[in-house]
Amino acid sequence: MPLLQINSNVAKEKFTKEYILNFGNVLTKAMNKPIDFCVIHVLADQLMSFGGTFEPLAILTLSSIGHLGVEENKTYSNVIMTELEKLGISPTRVFINFNELQPSEVGFNKTTIADSK
Repeated sequence: MPLLQINSNVAKEKFTKEYILNFGNVLTKAMNKPIDFCVIHVLADQLMSFGGTFEPLAILTLSSIGHLGVEENKTYSNVIMTELEKLGISPTRVFINFNELQPSEVGFNKTTIADSK
């Protein structure tokens, strides 16, 4: 269940439904996870600066139960930044926080992921 939260100063109109759905497909393919539980949450039009400018930028958090690690995160970083480049966001203006989740700490369907199997 990858959960990708994107905070960006790019206009929300650029984050079309098609773009977000494609982003989810690309990400879950890279992570070898089913799309069924992939969540992408976009907070666009944010007032954000980096390096003293307001050029397009993004701060992201990728949370997942499993499938994160030193080598995996390098792959995901490449995949995510490649998708963000399509919106005019340079990889030099993107930061990603990778967050490993424990199944017992994620609620879903009136229980936790640990108990929902």
